[in-house]
Amino acid sequence: MEVSKIEQKIISILRDSGRPMRLQEISRRINILPKTKDYKNFLIAIENLTQAKILVKSARRRYHLQEYLHDTLITGLLRIEHGKGIVFSQEFKKPITIKRKNLFTAFDGDKVLVKLLGVKNNDRQYGEVIEIVARAEHKIIGTIEYDAGLYFLVPSDEKYYIDFVVPERKLKKATHGDRVLARLVEWNDPNKSPIAEVVQILGRAGDIGTESERIIYEFKLPKEFPESVEKEAGLISEKIPQSEIKRRLDLRNKLIITIDPIDAKDFDDAVSLERLPNGNYLLGVHIADVSYYVKEKSEIDREAFRRGTSVYLVDQVIPMLPEKLSNDLCSLRPNRVRLTYSVLMEFNEKLNIVNYTIAESVIKSKKRLNYDEVYEFLKSKREPKNEIEKLLVELNEFAQKLREKRFSQGGINFETVEVRFVLDEDKNPISAYLKESNIATQLIEECMLAANRTVAEHIQKLKIKHKLKMELPFIYRIHEEPELEKIKGVVNFFKMLSINAKNLTSAKAINNFLKQFEGRPEKPIVHQLLIRAMQKAIYSPDNIGHYGLGFRYYTHFTSPIRRYPDLVVHRLLKLYANGIPKDEDLRRLSKIVDIASDQSSEREIVAMEAERESVKLMLTILASENIGKDFTGTISGVTNFGLFVVLDSIYTEGLIPIRDLLDDYYVYDEKNIRLIGKRKGKIYKFGDRVATRIVEVDVEKRKVWLKLVEYLS
Repeated sequence: MEVSKIEQKIISILRDSGRPMRLQEISRRINILPKTKDYKNFLIAIENLTQAKILVKSARRRYHLQEYLHDTLITGLLRIEHGKGIVFSQEFKKPITIKRKNLFTAFDGDKVLVKLLGVKNNDRQYGEVIEIVARAEHKIIGTIEYDAGLYFLVPSDEKYYIDFVVPERKLKKATHGDRVLARLVEWNDPNKSPIAEVVQILGRAGDIGTESERIIYEFKLPKEFPESVEKEAGLISEKIPQSEIKRRLDLRNKLIITIDPIDAKDFDDAVSLERLPNGNYLLGVHIADVSYYVKEKSEIDREAFRRGTSVYLVDQVIPMLPEKLSNDLCSLRPNRVRLTYSVLMEFNEKLNIVNYTIAESVIKSKKRLNYDEVYEFLKSKREPKNEIEKLLVELNEFAQKLREKRFSQGGINFETVEVRFVLDEDKNPISAYLKESNIATQLIEECMLAANRTVAEHIQKLKIKHKLKMELPFIYRIHEEPELEKIKGVVNFFKMLSINAKNLTSAKAINNFLKQFEGRPEKPIVHQLLIRAMQKAIYSPDNIGHYGLGFRYYTHFTSPIRRYPDLVVHRLLKLYANGIPKDEDLRRLSKIVDIASDQSSEREIVAMEAERESVKLMLTILASENIGKDFTGTISGVTNFGLFVVLDSIYTEGLIPIRDLLDDYYVYDEKNIRLIGKRKGKIYKFGDRVATRIVEVDVEKRKVWLKLVEYLS
């Protein structure tokens, strides 16, 4: 189909529907499926319409027709970002920017009535809040300060852009310097200060324990389980009925092991590998059968849905499931009989799956291993002394072959590095180190990828087998292709760094490009920049494949202890194993997976942001213990107000203010993202190496200030 005809169809569908649609929904409506010849033209049509400003892509990745309205009243949800308001509305698909002076008395999360002020030169739609339609529940973390006879609450979160007055009767014994949780009492007049009352005293501002608790409150993480959930968990029997064991695939005599981080408690996956008489390999991935214990619509299930995922802060874990399940009944401990869901995959010599079984099973893990000891053993290349070590050698060789094949078929070989910490017994950071992918983590990763892919492909095979017209309701893990503009942007940035990058429009091209940087100092920077240019993987009932992995079908099946979508996937597999439901039941299931997909994607983002903030806190604390000391580092960002530098050995990012670069008068070159000295022509750019000194740290604001000692390279 010609691009112009596709464009007409897209406009017609969006106009008729009157609502925004996801990319995959639009393509389905005009009967153009991914991987078909017309799909490339479909993407070109979308790009053309977007460039022409006929289409707009919303923050939720939905497309809608552009509208230019003036003096119109719009109701929407307010978000505060970088001191300005952004309103998102179903009535008006383009985000509406609200300047600080036009926020009235609105805060982040409020439902507001906005008067549109028109589109300015920067192509942004501006507006003015004229009414609070529905006030969100505002719980504010901040510090109590006493000044001029009044107590004020100074918010920690910059989304709260004004200080609050706290009447003495509402202090609840909080004093100057206390970090507190407070709530908004009222704010009706923008010319007066908002009123707040203290709900809970968290501790003294700046204390590690206080700051860690602040993260939990700021991200609204549900630390404690409701009494009804704990009560329900307490009633779950630890004994497995013999009738349940008998009806399952019995794998208790198989050589099955777990490999996890050294400090892990929730072991939700185990692996096995056998050589079959025909020479093929049988890879087994065995996952804790959480769905046996957590029934749909139970109190535990409702709470798991609400949480969406476990959250791994540096000093504590906030689990999705009660401890009795996550660390006991569902944890695949060694020499304990455990109920599992197994995917057994038979691979031929070309590493193609020629047969597979997905079955409810029962196992007894033979050994609990951690990544560190597995890595040390595999790295040593010594002869295996027992069946466990022999299994590790075979699993490693097999996993590396799977990995090599995956990259050759379109998977992108991104390497990410995580900052980890050594903590003392009080959970205070002693030091930081970088955790990179290695052959031990890759071993488990490839096994899990194979299982997740097989499960997703199984759903498609069921559809074909039963000759279904509609898709079977399911939760896929999808990853869209990167936006062309973002790829162009990163290519141009590489050019500024004198890195030649061309035609990074396919996974194969990106892989070939990345290979050039093996062993080179630019490698981490190149990987980081390209990862930023990628789309975010999300959960979706509509499958479009996984670009980063190079898989046509992919899901999350392997972590039901810590991810709610995996639990739903287990339930759906069990349901479909007993036959395909009637159409009305399929429609009901479609609603369930749609809601679960959106909720899980949103909760995943919250968890990632909280985990990132926890890491930032610990890094700032390490910096505070090294004030006055010198560190080498790499420039990680250049702005009109200074240079951001990531320090070696403690991995903290700090700012060298432009005003402190005293050897010249520096100006910001926005086009090339660099600072240039006007007199001497000295240039500071992304990736440059410098020596610095830590001069000031604000733990509460997570900010570190540096002084330039020497330019290195």
